[in-house]
Amino acid sequence: MKCLICGIDNNTCLCESCRAGTDIEKLCTDVIGYVPGSGVNPVWESICGELEKPYHFRNIAFALSADLPTPKREYIRVLSLAGYANVPKDCRKWFYEVYALIRNNPILSASEKHRLDGIALGAYYMDYEYERAEQIAQNLSAAQDVPYQATCNIVEFYTATRRYDLAERIVTEALSQNIDDETTVTRLINVNDKNEKQRQKAAAGKQEYLPSPNENREEARQKYITFLASIGIEATLPKPSLKATKIPKDQYPAPVEIREADFDSFVAFDLETTGFSDIDSIIEIGAVRVVGGVVQETAEFTFQELVFPMDHKRVKPEITALTGITDEEVRKARPIGEVLPDFMRFVGDDILLGFNCMSFDSRFMTRAGRYTNIIITNPYFDVMHYASAFKYKLGYLSSKVALGELAHTLNIENPRAHRALADAVTTARVFLKLKEYDTAPESVSVDDLLSDLDEW
Repeated sequence: MKCLICGIDNNTCLCESCRAGTDIEKLCTDVIGYVPGSGVNPVWESICGELEKPYHFRNIAFALSADLPTPKREYIRVLSLAGYANVPKDCRKWFYEVYALIRNNPILSASEKHRLDGIALGAYYMDYEYERAEQIAQNLSAAQDVPYQATCNIVEFYTATRRYDLAERIVTEALSQNIDDETTVTRLINVNDKNEKQRQKAAAGKQEYLPSPNENREEARQKYITFLASIGIEATLPKPSLKATKIPKDQYPAPVEIREADFDSFVAFDLETTGFSDIDSIIEIGAVRVVGGVVQETAEFTFQELVFPMDHKRVKPEITALTGITDEEVRKARPIGEVLPDFMRFVGDDILLGFNCMSFDSRFMTRAGRYTNIIITNPYFDVMHYASAFKYKLGYLSSKVALGELAHTLNIENPRAHRALADAVTTARVFLKLKEYDTAPESVSVDDLLSDLDEW
């Protein structure tokens, strides 16, 4: 560990000489707000580089806050865990206890209390406690100088509860108040874009948001419908189909591939299957959402679930050896008819980004869509095709390259290769890293290009 101030090696995050003259609370706040990769602080960049996940740098403030008195200590620790999003699910019980303990402490400023309220709002609505979330949202909406993180959670809550006009009004007011703050403007625009997509779905008569937890789903959905009714919004649960009739091949749209990499928000995904032939079945879906070029690895922005194979296919021994997924595990999983709708709700209208997805994953997605009566119209972006423009810069002589080999070349670690979520995260990071290169490949001979053309 290095001292956060002077950068010398130390057993703790502050050496004794630096600790004496340091404002600990301000240092904690700076650590939480630091953006890894920005290059602003060389010492902190060095520490970030030693972490498995650079954004975990903000968690240093959790330990650093031990020197602060209550309620500042607890407040800093909440921010350390929540960052710019929300408290992770497995920490929410702790957060609720801390929130009740410090929320009304007079030492906290109004802005600090509002930020705590915003985090509580996000936690409650993600835990399906809609009435509690509603009360906080109303209080925050009427308050002055609400931090933008809390505003984003208000907007997301109103969007999830189908009050699109109200969400838009709050974003518009917040944008007018923060027009000179680029970071705030970007985040507000992102939540407003999500709101607009949901509004368009409603206008087109498509299925709007429904909670889809892996456990107690029907209970959560009924609580959601009941809450909507209490605020005057009529909604019903979709009726399950008793028996779906598969869509014929010639009536199902072919996967659409886009080649222009002019986007930085998408869903990176990967599939694991019982084998590699057309008659095999999906056994795992993993995905991660990327917003504004930032891979969001928190629970609410990732999707991972095992799938009971179609046609009761068995997991081949070689697949178990490769992935670690056993036949016994997938026998306990939900079928694709239940998992795919949840996955597509997670994806929304975003681009589906994968590695070799046009030759492999999209075929399995199409088959699953046909058998579950779900038309997948999202465009695909194949990172393997995109990587072809950079292979000479990266020193590849062969026409094809595997994800693991490419990630290794780009110094991207994948500790759980051949598991869907880990491969999805790696694919996202590879894509973002490749975008940093010139889009034009280095000059090569015509013969080299022609020899590779067929294989690519």
